[in-house]
Amino acid sequence: MSEATQEGNLSTTRGGAPHFRFRDLLHRLFSMANQGYLRTEFLRMATGSMLELLGCDTLEVRVEDAGKVCRCRGALGEGVSRFICEVPGPEGAEAPGGAEALPIHDRIMDSVLRGESLAAAPFSTRGGSFWTVDSTRPVLIREGGRHDARPRSMVIGGEHLSVAYVPIPVDGRIRGVLHLGSRKADAFTRDDIQLFETVAETLGVAVAFQAAQWALRERVKELDCLYGIAQAAQPSALDLAGQMQAIVELLPPAWQYPDLTQARIILDGRPYATRGFAETDWLQSADIRVNGKVRGTVAVAYARAMPEFDEGPFLQEERNLIEEVARQVGLIVDRREDEKAKAQLFHMLEQRRE
Repeated sequence: MSEATQEGNLSTTRGGAPHFRFRDLLHRLFSMANQGYLRTEFLRMATGSMLELLGCDTLEVRVEDAGKVCRCRGALGEGVSRFICEVPGPEGAEAPGGAEALPIHDRIMDSVLRGESLAAAPFSTRGGSFWTVDSTRPVLIREGGRHDARPRSMVIGGEHLSVAYVPIPVDGRIRGVLHLGSRKADAFTRDDIQLFETVAETLGVAVAFQAAQWALRERVKELDCLYGIAQAAQPSALDLAGQMQAIVELLPPAWQYPDLTQARIILDGRPYATRGFAETDWLQSADIRVNGKVRGTVAVAYARAMPEFDEGPFLQEERNLIEEVARQVGLIVDRREDEKAKAQLFHMLEQRRE
């Protein structure tokens, strides 16, 4: 493998493969991380960029996210698949049939993700990566990744002769694995593996940056929604129906997918909804309570299926928000009814004085 530096960019060539421009990849990753994409979309796009610039046949990114393991795979000529989200078992729990029942590729990825030393040199690195340039040849693998375990000979096999599994550190700990494969034998060198480790570290920083930027944007959207509700609750020319309609229009922009989001408030049997609202299988709701009595509901629905998160396609933060919206609506109703009762009482007292 040859290395050259052009205009400050690290470039490598492997056979007739296109140049790998490390600075270009850095720019792409952090540019995408700053665009406000969801984690799933960001990693899908990052997988495509790395696949394009690293020159391997397949590339898979596996990252822990909100208690789930998310996997995104790309292959030359096939593009990048959508996200697959899996809910892992309790920490320390084994898969049905034990670890031996898992495919060897999953066992390797799990060990790298846990920071375990799976194999002796030359198949492992100080950075925690595992790699081989001939998957048809036996590899000495330690049982359960334990240093004191007796290694045994295993054949990885599969369609890729050269494979690498590289840990992705996020926020100071391993949170993911970068899996690269080539159908050619001897496709990777130790220098390549070091480069892959640098890419994985960069991806980890970008993932953390994306998460921080996304969380900030979501909090701003939530605050905008709650501020709008506070404004609608102020004494104005709006009657209660006008306030409810104003509030329901504030909800879609506060959820993850505003263009797919519809909202509805039902209060004392009367509905107030955004245009075209329809109950779907992807609906989140909260009860409106006034003095402890349920008087209606606040509901948000997606028009179609979206990736699974904490509560179906909804985030825990969105559950917290819809509960707060329902609470605020209950307070608005209680305040208006209290004011109405006071006005009626004042009117009665005035009549008696007359």
